[in-house]
Amino acid sequence: LLYTIKFEAMPLFSKTKKGALVKGPKRRAGSLSSLTSQDSQKQDDAGAIKLTLDDNELVFDSAAGQWYSDSNTGGANTANLRKQNIALQEQNNALKLRNDILMDMVVALKADLAARDKEVRMLQQ
Repeated sequence: LLYTIKFEAMPLFSKTKKGALVKGPKRRAGSLSSLTSQDSQKQDDAGAIKLTLDDNELVFDSAAGQWYSDSNTGGANTANLRKQNIALQEQNNALKLRNDILMDMVVALKADLAARDKEVRMLQQ
């Protein structure tokens, strides 16, 4: 409830009350905020955080602090995603190994080139 204070004209050194509490007008039943929705479906799902990626819908469980799949086809899709994830990890490891080998070759060639440049300078003198 809102209370407003109503000040009246008061004489200077009197012992009267400085103000009297007066109840304000009652508020409307509905919320005036534009952030709240009157749709009952949105009010039911207000606490759930949902994320849709492609055909997959994920729901965040705030109590557990984890994302869960909301669809019934999630089991088969999850198995495919795990297989794809393993294949991508293996490919990533192979590419890292290839990159390391190429970097070693570049370092060896650069060291060889530096040695040849030093030998050429010695022969020119």
